[in-house]
Amino acid sequence: MKYLGRTIFRMIGHGESGVVLKEFRDRLYSNETSMVLRCDLREHHHAPAAKIPLRLRPMERGDFPSIVAERPRRLPVLLDNIPGGYVAVTEAGELAFMIWLVFSCEWPRFERHFKGEIVEPLKADECMLEFAYTVEKFRGLGVMSAAMVMIAEEAVRLQPSVRWAYNYIRLGNEASLKGCRNAGFRPYLRREERWRAMRLRQEFVPLKPGSLFPFETIHNRAASGF
Repeated sequence: MKYLGRTIFRMIGHGESGVVLKEFRDRLYSNETSMVLRCDLREHHHAPAAKIPLRLRPMERGDFPSIVAERPRRLPVLLDNIPGGYVAVTEAGELAFMIWLVFSCEWPRFERHFKGEIVEPLKADECMLEFAYTVEKFRGLGVMSAAMVMIAEEAVRLQPSVRWAYNYIRLGNEASLKGCRNAGFRPYLRREERWRAMRLRQEFVPLKPGSLFPFETIHNRAASGF
């Protein structure tokens, strides 16, 4: 709420007035489903190579204008100086992808920027990968999958004791679900979200081990190697 006015102003200027209105309507009355995905960081995952060379690095203040111009709703987390931001850049230094890597010790600061709640507090061997976003110009090039593998490797490098990485993605966001699948994430839980008059109620539904993504069949899962 701290930077709400500034964020809405920038989103409208970016042509996202429809997104703002939908968010308001959804919080009055909506039913949504998200998938909670999990990746075992002790296993080495090979995503298909991106079609352009990429380099992962920590987010810098000099990246903020490009980030806000492309994704104005990230303004609050930037202004709050929440740690764990990373970007994937091209050989020319262009921003192609952004994400936040959040360990358990940093979750209390990040939590207020997360929509809803997570199933339980993060443990010392767990982390969250959130706010993943591929810049529009670079979509369809395998950027997300490649960058997700790089950020998972960075998590283990920074904190060798971490084992599990999670992220929460709306069921209808098939492109992001596929990007995570290609980086080694699998369905773990389903989160049912019900907004009524600005109040959120959530239910977490466990999924059986080996559960498929909505777009998968047993055949194409075997073909993908997961």
